[in-house]
Amino acid sequence: MKRIACAVIVGVLISLALGLPALGQTADPPPAERDPAFEQEIHDRLAQISPEAVLLFQEATAAMDAGDLPAAQQAYGQVLELAPGFPDALRRLSYVEVGLENVETGLQLAQQAHDTDPNSYNQAALAQALLATQDPTYHSQALRLARSAARDLPDDQSALLTLLMAGVANEDEDAIREASENLVRVAPDTPLPHYFAGLLAAMDNHFETAERELLLAQELGMPAEAVQHALDAGISSQARLLRLGRQSLLAIGGWIAGLILLTAAGMVLSKITLSAVQRGLAGGATQASGAERGVRGIYRTVITLTSAYFYISIPFLILVVVVITVGIFYGFFLLGAIPVRLAAIVGGIAIYTLYAIVRSVFTRIKEEEPGRPLAREEAPRLWSLAEEVAGQVDTRPIDAVYITPGVEVAVMERGRLLSRLRGTSQRCLILGLGALPGMTQGQFKAILAHEYGHFSNRDTAGGRLAYQVHASMYQMAYGLATKGQARWYNPAWLFVNGFNRIFLRITLGASRLQEILADRYAALAYGAQNIVDGLNHIVRQSLAFDLKVGGEVEAASKAGRPLANLYALPPLDPSKERNQLDARLQEVMRRPTEPYDSHPAMQDRLHYLQQLDLQATGRASVPGDSKPVWALLAACDQLQAEMTALVQRNVDQHTQGAART
Repeated sequence: MKRIACAVIVGVLISLALGLPALGQTADPPPAERDPAFEQEIHDRLAQISPEAVLLFQEATAAMDAGDLPAAQQAYGQVLELAPGFPDALRRLSYVEVGLENVETGLQLAQQAHDTDPNSYNQAALAQALLATQDPTYHSQALRLARSAARDLPDDQSALLTLLMAGVANEDEDAIREASENLVRVAPDTPLPHYFAGLLAAMDNHFETAERELLLAQELGMPAEAVQHALDAGISSQARLLRLGRQSLLAIGGWIAGLILLTAAGMVLSKITLSAVQRGLAGGATQASGAERGVRGIYRTVITLTSAYFYISIPFLILVVVVITVGIFYGFFLLGAIPVRLAAIVGGIAIYTLYAIVRSVFTRIKEEEPGRPLAREEAPRLWSLAEEVAGQVDTRPIDAVYITPGVEVAVMERGRLLSRLRGTSQRCLILGLGALPGMTQGQFKAILAHEYGHFSNRDTAGGRLAYQVHASMYQMAYGLATKGQARWYNPAWLFVNGFNRIFLRITLGASRLQEILADRYAALAYGAQNIVDGLNHIVRQSLAFDLKVGGEVEAASKAGRPLANLYALPPLDPSKERNQLDARLQEVMRRPTEPYDSHPAMQDRLHYLQQLDLQATGRASVPGDSKPVWALLAACDQLQAEMTALVQRNVDQHTQGAART
């Protein structure tokens, strides 16, 4: 604050050099505001000494107020000839002499007036004369007189200005502060009080207030040079930093509030979804009720907003990283020493974090084939069955089938967003061979009807932005993790971790509703029992397939042989593996639905299906087709060999990678 303290003195010198009216003609009420009663009291006292001197005194005062100092000098001199030692004439003549740069004469007159009558006005006049000499030996005496005058005249502008100047001359911050605060109150339209109020505010580290006061002083007439000198002493830069910091904090606070609001929206929507589903069941609905359609629409809107919010958050995240980094380096500066190694680490973390953030924005989804394409001529019966089910649920059939080695049965749409929204995109069925052992065609039809329900509900038509956000989050998280930046102190990691939870809570809540509605499509088309049996088969087969494949991979690895056909493995050992399977199955069937589940828990799905009132539709008990699904695949053996070979390649790559590490 030394630069600002210097600005105080320099500002005063500039103001005086440029002729800013601060002193002179002051230690009485200001000319424009002369109190008639005060003047009359002087005239009455003077009349008792010399009545003819009263008119001369009035003429002298008028000349002084008009700035005609020589005329005032002559007239006051005549008054003193008629009334020698009259203190008011001595005081006002001292102002005139100082104004005419006859400082020594002015000092003598002020001293004489004070000696004759040491009232507050004469104290202030003597203090002004002492300051006008610019002799440091007089400064303390001037301050003492100015303090006394200001104490007795707390609302007098001239007395307060005198105290202000005396405080500056003595570098007395308390005097400057007292005078400045009172002057702003007494003379709000006078520039000098606001100027010093600004400087004092800066010394108190209130830089924005300081800037406002200084600019106001300039508007009221303070020389621009004095104001700019003070602003350049660090006030403007500090005020800008404070504004930027406050605006940044407000922006970050608003951003965080948005995240909290989205989290709350996800929680509320989950409860609303459950309530809508229960009302639909109570009403015997087999298709989406109005409430369920409304919730689904709200979900779409919230998911879109949440997805957009991710990209809106990027500038704020960058700002947070920059602010924290700058703050750390500023802390180094305040400590007076910069630990080079630590500074390099902080800088490196910041740079790579910013790189990972920016890179995530430009992540693009590559649309690849989700599995091995299955042509119509390779499985004409499967294609025919798929078209039959599409007709049953009254929707457009699939355009492509892809085979994978796992247990999944799913659908997706490929193509541009516009084609998806128009309903002209490529509809794809993803069929995991691992789900087929033991599955009947009746179960498969119900499962396929469920998947077609997603098409009918337009579940797969949109969501491109959500998929893009998911890819961007993954890219950011992966980039930070691979460079060892996935730490609690890294704001980017905290953001991507937290936002991912918010995003999943919302999107997976929508996904659970979609699954419930798709289950109803299947129940309406093929009866509740068929979809229940199909779901039970998928769950059990998923667990069994994992156990079988895991055991086969381990056995093949130990024996140094290739994998056997994964889709024709022997049954699980009842004494060990079967018990393990049953335990896992019980665990899956009993667990409740969690906020981050993409599907309702099995017990909930089965509960919803069992409550459906299908009597009116005639679909309460549709006979199941017990023929195996394998019969639909003409090239069954070839597909099993291909998928087994694919798993073999994956196992070999994993083994080689583990060996290298």
